[in-house]
Amino acid sequence: MAIIRKSEILRRYNAAQTTLLEEASERRWAADSLQKAFESFSFSEHYDIFLSHAYSDARIVKQIRGMLIEKGYSVYVDWIEDEQLDRGKVSEYTATVLRNRMNNCSSLIYLTSDSAEKSVWMPWELGYMDARTGRVSVAPIIEDDEEFDGREYLGLYPYLDLTGDSFYIHRGIGSWVTLGDWMQGEKPK
Repeated sequence: MAIIRKSEILRRYNAAQTTLLEEASERRWAADSLQKAFESFSFSEHYDIFLSHAYSDARIVKQIRGMLIEKGYSVYVDWIEDEQLDRGKVSEYTATVLRNRMNNCSSLIYLTSDSAEKSVWMPWELGYMDARTGRVSVAPIIEDDEEFDGREYLGLYPYLDLTGDSFYIHRGIGSWVTLGDWMQGEKPK
């Protein structure tokens, strides 16, 4: 089972960069890019995927988002689309914006990692989208020497697997469907 190996995603991320910036420089560049994107953003735009994640996994999020976009999916990531949100605290405004965004998304992919376990927003996003669409998948981001066992309630959901350059949704060994077919409503068989 391939799952999504952190080292492979970071290798792809680094290979895609024309210039590798130090993390602080990368954050400044990202902030400038995000401001430009925010100024031209539509609040009613529809997305195929709401990517639920921990911000400390930003490089991984950016790479997976790019790979999904290359496959033809539109992907919502809060710090790309809505830079003005304060991720550091729970507020009614942030919840309203995120709820509106999730209402305009067909599915949710939950990027679980060590960082995700500390997120105050991710479980809320997962529950909201599960109740709204039922189209939720867990994407385990693991180290090379780890296996994904699931974590409590996350084991209730199918998981996203990256094999080569293709994404699949698995329910267990031998029970899978392509991401595209899952997005169209098929369940892993």
